[in-house]
Amino acid sequence: MNLRVVVVWWLVCALWSSTFLFIKLGLGEIPPLTFAWVRLAIALTVLAPLAVASRATWRLGAWDVAHVCIAGVLLLGLNYGLVFWGSQFVPSGLVAILQSGTPVLALGFGWLLGSEAVTGRKLLAVALGVGGVATIFGAQATESNRMAVVGAASVLAGSVCVAFAYVWLKTHGQHLLRTSVTALQSLAGLIPLAALGLALEGVPQPGHWSITTWTALLYLGLLASVAAFWLNYWLLAHMDTSAMLMMGVAEVPIAVALGAIVFGERLPPGTLLGATFVLGGVLATLTGQSVTADRQHWRPRRG
Repeated sequence: MNLRVVVVWWLVCALWSSTFLFIKLGLGEIPPLTFAWVRLAIALTVLAPLAVASRATWRLGAWDVAHVCIAGVLLLGLNYGLVFWGSQFVPSGLVAILQSGTPVLALGFGWLLGSEAVTGRKLLAVALGVGGVATIFGAQATESNRMAVVGAASVLAGSVCVAFAYVWLKTHGQHLLRTSVTALQSLAGLIPLAALGLALEGVPQPGHWSITTWTALLYLGLLASVAAFWLNYWLLAHMDTSAMLMMGVAEVPIAVALGAIVFGERLPPGTLLGATFVLGGVLATLTGQSVTADRQHWRPRRG
């Protein structure tokens, strides 16, 4: 692996691990559902023209569109809504920890849908993941208020949506090009999320948002979505998928450190113990993979 690949890998890792910090920053002024759908809308202003200009988009069949839209509602609609709402009540580092367990959750859905074989390593991964989540919730229930537990449950539910979307598209969408998939997913997630946000939180008031809030929005919509997506696409053409997915493990300590530096967040010891179990499960899941990425086909990533 050459130096350029390593540098880009760490750059993408830094972009995605910092998303939890910028979510927390934006939530100071923007309601969670509004924040989530405006982020998607910003990303879509860049992705939509690229998708329209791609011939592959116009060759999609009705079933392809349906499969991608189902995944988009889960991955970018429900997941964003649940994560942004839950992030109001829990530290940004804990959000990163709960989201990092997505590969372990995907194993369970893979077994249910018949796309994953049961092995000893995978059983260990699931056991560690379940044990870690239970430990985290126990720590939150003991040392935090009720809303912290509800917020953590909301973030975990978002991770479940992401995991199922990964397995769904692995089954139905691997032949599709990434640009078309991402644009359609963003549109499919934006429509219900914006409808719900407008109904519950009203029309956004961008004129009242501070520079900090606009910075958070633009960072999430452009850098952490569009730019990270394109860098991730480049990486997948130059390294194995298993090595790419290790980013989910590396993101956690970065996110925890950023939360501690910027917000002074301190996670309870039980949370850190649970995080160790979750990351152990993720490592057990990923170290058994050896699939090489190609240049043309979509691979799941939580964007």
